Amino acid sequence: MRLNMLDGNIHKLVVKYAEEYYTTNQCSKEEAPERGIVKAEMGIRKN
Repeated sequence: MRLNMLDGNIHKLVVKYAEEYYTTNQCSKEEAPERGIVKAEMGIRKN
């Protein structure tokens, strides 16, 4: 999984975002980490 290959700080962001997506029922358990990765990557590119 892509999650294992991420930098430590990015990994924490991804997990945070994935938890938010999953707990608010916006997506499935399988889809939440992928959405978290995309959101974290977008945030990094903005900076």
